[in-house]
Amino acid sequence: MIVHECRPIRKTNKPSYYRLRTGSSAPVYLHRAHFFLVPGPDELARLKDQASANRVDLLPDDGFLFPTHDSLRISPARIDRLTPNQFEQFVAGLLERSECSITRRGGRANDMAADILATNRDGVYIAVQCKHTRTGRNVGAATMYEVNGTAAPEHGARVALVVTNGGFTKSALAFANRHEIRTVARDDLAKWADGSLTLAEILGEVPANL
Repeated sequence: MIVHECRPIRKTNKPSYYRLRTGSSAPVYLHRAHFFLVPGPDELARLKDQASANRVDLLPDDGFLFPTHDSLRISPARIDRLTPNQFEQFVAGLLERSECSITRRGGRANDMAADILATNRDGVYIAVQCKHTRTGRNVGAATMYEVNGTAAPEHGARVALVVTNGGFTKSALAFANRHEIRTVARDDLAKWADGSLTLAEILGEVPANL
């Protein structure tokens, strides 16, 4: 079946579904379906021209954004355009690319300062707090206090990691250094995304008493 158009239909208090315009006279409606849309030659050429002219504007607003390891190699400008939830999925994808096993993917109410819980290939349990900003703001010391108070006591993690596409205040970094909380700011996040920085380099040596 060749699909010429696909539109999501969303109704209040009802599951979403898709309306497909095909080569037949009647539309096709799909619930909970998985499918690929293959554009025709003209549409494909238009999409390629659009991508070349404005790469950063093609990021989808929702959906599974990072299906492959290569799709995680996005620029800081594109990372800035992610929603907080997408940013958490992005960081979880980076951890998986680093051979981690994810046990929590994405924050929730009362998540006790851990958006992601993961175990690396050496068996080190990691609690990750993600802080996304679209304005380049710095993560303050209050976040570090929260993470330090929950990573080991509540989650049983040996390592606490805070990841942001912005930066950290001096007081936040000072507290993180005293309590051995790992931090990833904008520049290191870009290097992690493009593969020039590894998770092992981010974590460094894990103290035995954590």
